[in-house]
Amino acid sequence: MKKIISAIIAVLLIFLSIPAFAQTGGQEEELPYQEWIDKGWIKAVSPDEKGHDKLGWYYIMPGKEKEIAYSDKLKNTDRLIVVAGSLYYDKPLEELVKIYKEQGFSDVCLYDLTTKIGYLDGYLANDYIGTVRYNHPDTFKVALWKQFTVGLITVNGVDWQKTPYKDVILQALYSRWEGLKDPAYNKYLIDPKWNGYTMECIYNWDGVDVWIGKDNITVRYELKENKGKLPTRVISDNGVAMIPLRGVMEELGAVVDYNAKTQQITIKDKGKTVVLKIGSDTAVVDGKAVKMPRKVYVKNGYTMLPLRFVAENLDHAVEYLNDGTIMIWRAKYTTPPRI
Repeated sequence: MKKIISAIIAVLLIFLSIPAFAQTGGQEEELPYQEWIDKGWIKAVSPDEKGHDKLGWYYIMPGKEKEIAYSDKLKNTDRLIVVAGSLYYDKPLEELVKIYKEQGFSDVCLYDLTTKIGYLDGYLANDYIGTVRYNHPDTFKVALWKQFTVGLITVNGVDWQKTPYKDVILQALYSRWEGLKDPAYNKYLIDPKWNGYTMECIYNWDGVDVWIGKDNITVRYELKENKGKLPTRVISDNGVAMIPLRGVMEELGAVVDYNAKTQQITIKDKGKTVVLKIGSDTAVVDGKAVKMPRKVYVKNGYTMLPLRFVAENLDHAVEYLNDGTIMIWRAKYTTPPRI
């Protein structure tokens, strides 16, 4: 009888220990990225004696980011693994590799969310969220994804926009900054081709630079910068910057139409419409009459428009710098927070 009771107790102990073991899984189970640790392709931010990170946070060696981000190893695991950061190199690759080897620094990281990763409102993620496994119900909570910024690249080896998490990730990002819904920014979020470059595209946002008294124009678009000339100089009319009808608004993505017979100008952009008329200081903005600071007029053969009024009523931001530079953004927000 004693042997039977002992056997039953042993079985019960084994059974009761299974959930606890499963929940502590973490680093004890086989890691899909163990080979990369061994090769030195990824390095734990706070390594233990095995080179593992208790928070699941690893720097990726420069030059190996895409190979790791889109690896089949990450697609064939139920662990929840995110790759995020910037693929935009501001130094030669050889120099970045040297920095990585010496300091463990990298602009792209692998985050194994199945471990207890990071703090959310004072709690470790798993304590706050629940179970963290790929496609588990708990991983569809907005709070889990709020710890990430616009630098997301892949989730389990797939562009995050092509995963079941797309909607909850967008919800998390929009909740951190509503301005990301602006079409000028949102295009960099929803199109996977910008993954790894989204941060640069947003924080070095698209727009144009012009200067009072000059006909120069610099166009900033999709991480490229092009310099050109306007048909005439930007002028200051008693403190109001006036721009030529052609050259500035088109570079911001607007469609400009001029009716020579009625002398009416129609500018459309981002779902908004501004209608102007030469000789008038009244504009029609989305069907509503609005007074302008200056009339639209012709000077030296060129039709001149009040820059700030037109740009801001088409949802573009405008900023004047002390050196005479006027910066106009495609977005309506000038300074995105470092979300």
